[in-house]
Amino acid sequence: MNPRVLIVIPAYNEEKTITAVIEGLRRAVPDYDRVVVNDGARDRTGEIVAALGEKQLWLPCNLGYGNALQTGLKYGLQSSYDVIVSFDGDGQHRPEDVQPVVEALLNSQADMVIGSRYCHGRTYNSPLGRKLGQILFSQLTRLLLGRRIYDTTSGFKAMRPSACQMVVGGVFMDFHTESLVHLSMADFKIVEHPITVHERESGRSMYSFASVLAYPLQTLLLTVVALVDALLQRRKS
Repeated sequence: MNPRVLIVIPAYNEEKTITAVIEGLRRAVPDYDRVVVNDGARDRTGEIVAALGEKQLWLPCNLGYGNALQTGLKYGLQSSYDVIVSFDGDGQHRPEDVQPVVEALLNSQADMVIGSRYCHGRTYNSPLGRKLGQILFSQLTRLLLGRRIYDTTSGFKAMRPSACQMVVGGVFMDFHTESLVHLSMADFKIVEHPITVHERESGRSMYSFASVLAYPLQTLLLTVVALVDALLQRRKS
């Protein structure tokens, strides 16, 4: 029996890319279900998704990537999917990479597989501020976990329900470094699988100029909270 797979697509103002993303997923993985989480989009994203006949969860306003993803994960858990995949709606991820990432999860003992831009010596061109932040938090995972997770900010992940349940039960905001540290400290196995990522051609990244300083500080704080929470849970058990 084939596993039931759900692809969760958080989307905020992605009218220029969402059609290509959905049609690409339909061609690449036609047997997988999809749900778009409309994060209070102010453009035609919602109209386009509706016209395509896709399932769509509407948030009342722009609540941010973390809350949008959490909504999709909860939907997947309530609907008893075997695998839940997070996939960005901005056109940077390749639909043809979904099947290999899911297979990497199913063919291993991993609880989460990260679609990684950087593992196996790969590189990805990104703004200097984001590149430095990525290196910082990648090295932080080495310090805290004893092994390095190269792509801590990837929005492309395949997860088993147990990992999703652990993630949505946390007090996190971005589902990036802090969630990976929390899962690893709770003995969930995380591996990376190499993918190719396209440069964003339209829309705005959630990482603005103002976030160059704010985001690393926020992530560092959340990671400390995640670490303390994981240690407290270990002590209780």
